[in-house]
Amino acid sequence: MKICKNCGAENQDYHVYCIYCGGNEFVHRCAVCGTEFEGNFCPNCGARADAARPERQSLPPEQPKKKVTFGRVLLWIFFLPIMAIIAIWRSPRLKTPWKVVLTGLIVLALALYYRPRGSKTTSTTAQATHRPAITVTERPAQPKVTEAPATKKPTATPKPTAKPTPEPTEDPTPKEYRNALAKAQTYVDWMHMSKARLHDQLTSPYGEGFSAAAAQYALEHVKADWKENALKMAETYSNTMHMSKARIYDQLISEYGEKFTPEEAQYAVDNVKADWKANALATARNYRDNLHMSPAAIKQQLTSPYGEKFTQEEAQYAIDHLND
Repeated sequence: MKICKNCGAENQDYHVYCIYCGGNEFVHRCAVCGTEFEGNFCPNCGARADAARPERQSLPPEQPKKKVTFGRVLLWIFFLPIMAIIAIWRSPRLKTPWKVVLTGLIVLALALYYRPRGSKTTSTTAQATHRPAITVTERPAQPKVTEAPATKKPTATPKPTAKPTPEPTEDPTPKEYRNALAKAQTYVDWMHMSKARLHDQLTSPYGEGFSAAAAQYALEHVKADWKENALKMAETYSNTMHMSKARIYDQLISEYGEKFTPEEAQYAVDNVKADWKANALATARNYRDNLHMSPAAIKQQLTSPYGEKFTQEEAQYAIDHLND
């Protein structure tokens, strides 16, 4: 667990940026003794920064699980994140780019947290099956057959013994390199990272902390289609944050965003399935309902190069259908 130096919020060890304020400076909290420290090892007990909390020898009796009510689900999934987003946009201390980034981080964190996980099937107690009774009928006695005198069988020639197959040699690749590759494959498959962001995550002292050589080995051997990763990130921004085509492109290539190459980002915005007019309308209604802006101010925000970057046609469509 990491603690953000800027806002004091708790973040997971693999986070590079704080999911609450966007800061990139953290201190670790030791999972063994609770000491807060910087670096890779606890100065108090010597545990690694990413060490798991030790298991207790005796587990307490299992408590009955609380039923998940419909009200709690609505509270955690919709109400709290919406209130956080509204607070961000009403804050006069934050500029619009930071508001957009923080809103995106909240939405992305929710999408990652509630992504579908594989359900494990548990075996139930086998039901006893009744075997049907088997009726045994006696066969009639067979006449005795006089056996012929045994003849000597020809001696079989011994087969040549097969040579033992050599055991496979152990992979000479260092363990750190293989671990870095496994981590890289996880980030590519689940978070659809770009090559540059993946390198930063693997080498960051607040991320995985691998050496530069191990990270480079992982990037050279990871199975990834960077254009497809850019396309999946573009679909996420379009479906969850209703961004314009230009803003998605900027977010994909931004040094503080996804860090895809211009070619990968262009492939993504050219192939993403999005209704830009519908995105403009959804964004306009958000400004109207949460920030209480006038239609003229909404249109200016939609088309601003420092705002949403929708086209004039898309912005006009949103204004015309704002009250539908």
